[in-house]
Amino acid sequence: MIDNFVFQSPAPRVLFGRGTVGAVAEELRLHGISRAFVLCTGSGTTLAQRIAASVPAGAGIDVLRLADPGITTNDFNRVSAHAEKTGANGFITVGGGTPIGMAKAVAASTGLRYLAVITTYSGSEMASNWSYGEGKGARSGSSLAALPSTTIYDPDLTLGLPATISAQSGMNAMAHALESLYGVDRSPAVEELAETAVRYLGASLPRVVAKPEDIDARTDALYGAWLAAAFRSPAGIEHAIAQTVRRRCGLSHAGTHAVVVPYAIAFNRVAARSAMERIERALNVKDAGLGLYDLNVRLRIPASLKDLGMKESDIETAVDLLGAKSIVNPRPASRADLVEIITQAYHGAPPRF
Repeated sequence: MIDNFVFQSPAPRVLFGRGTVGAVAEELRLHGISRAFVLCTGSGTTLAQRIAASVPAGAGIDVLRLADPGITTNDFNRVSAHAEKTGANGFITVGGGTPIGMAKAVAASTGLRYLAVITTYSGSEMASNWSYGEGKGARSGSSLAALPSTTIYDPDLTLGLPATISAQSGMNAMAHALESLYGVDRSPAVEELAETAVRYLGASLPRVVAKPEDIDARTDALYGAWLAAAFRSPAGIEHAIAQTVRRRCGLSHAGTHAVVVPYAIAFNRVAARSAMERIERALNVKDAGLGLYDLNVRLRIPASLKDLGMKESDIETAVDLLGAKSIVNPRPASRADLVEIITQAYHGAPPRF
């Protein structure tokens, strides 16, 4: 018997498959974007220039490269001013977390529509939350206006992503799927899609690491990442810990999630049995937390927060910050629990709960 549930998906239009990047010009026409620019970071400049060249000259398209690491107020102001100066009524963003994050902030604040051309597995493009800036000048919110009008997933564009970054980005996507399995708004549809995402990511990421040019593996990983992002539930303890730690310590976003996820899942084992059964079935393992830890080992990515650059003295500070947050999780976490989870993740041994 299926219990009552609520399902709401504001998901953008999606183009998935090899060669879909060639549809940018048509998608601009579909959404009535007549004058645009391409937003990118340094690593995405070549692709951004290629996309700009593929659009008819009448669109007046040019490339705007972000100047700073992260999603800064300076770059937000630069992008907003560029849109106004050029008379753009939309734009294209190319890349992963940083350019997607900037695009969401600009779109939510200006009302400009945009296309997202994805080159990683992070999944940020499917979340309506946005933010930019640091400290007292930081701004954030959640709005459907932050979502792209069309998201393009072309597996060919992920071929240049180094193996380690691919693995960490894929495990970041994995975290979205895992937490959807015990999220407060889970439904039969979300559970089925999340389990499918776990299965695709678990099977494809080792293949991507072993042979980065394997386009079939890249396609499967990108499909799993899309499923994980498109139907995810609100974040639980894994995201609360990973986001707090990486911001406090200046750690890699995807790398931090990759490290934390086995410990968060192991902690939740006794309180989310149905979710654990789905994870174990999808990964073909007997223990969800240990299976995820072993997957990280197979992917040859940093196994501990210490490896990422965190200091042991930062553990208590991170716990203090987490204590001020409301964490929705199937198993309530005391201060001692938070210390234990982060301490285990800091040292990087197999999870013990």
